[in-house]
Amino acid sequence: MAGRRPKPTHLKVVTGNPGKRALNKKEPKPTREIPSPPSHLTDEGKTAWGRLSVLLDGMGVLTVADAFALERLCDVYAEILQLREDVEAEGRTYKTQTAQGDTLTKANPSVAMLADADRRFKSYLVEFGLTPAARSKVNVNGGEKEEDPLNQFFG
Repeated sequence: MAGRRPKPTHLKVVTGNPGKRALNKKEPKPTREIPSPPSHLTDEGKTAWGRLSVLLDGMGVLTVADAFALERLCDVYAEILQLREDVEAEGRTYKTQTAQGDTLTKANPSVAMLADADRRFKSYLVEFGLTPAARSKVNVNGGEKEEDPLNQFFG
């Protein structure tokens, strides 16, 4: 299927539904809940889970249906921390000898893996509305225009 992914109904409501398309009245509404972290998460992943789940619940966007996406977000974050340690310990490049005896400088594979993990991390952050650009598309007052308090005097 080509084109943009459909925006969830709750986001259409808070962004004001600028396209004025009909809202899906039968969209599933999972219960808002902080799910328990999976036991297989690393210590870094569990720490991220604790911080992110509280933050996302406070924003009102975490439901039972988000557990797998939150798990992946925490996994990728833990992967980024590990890859950063690898790059710091081994450097961004390494030297190797060719069959002819020449010395080549090659990129540390952890650098490319870190860049890939960073892209995946950003995409999960956007899914949860955890970047400034993603949040800028959401209006807390449900997309309704607030009444200007000065209208009673200058209306």
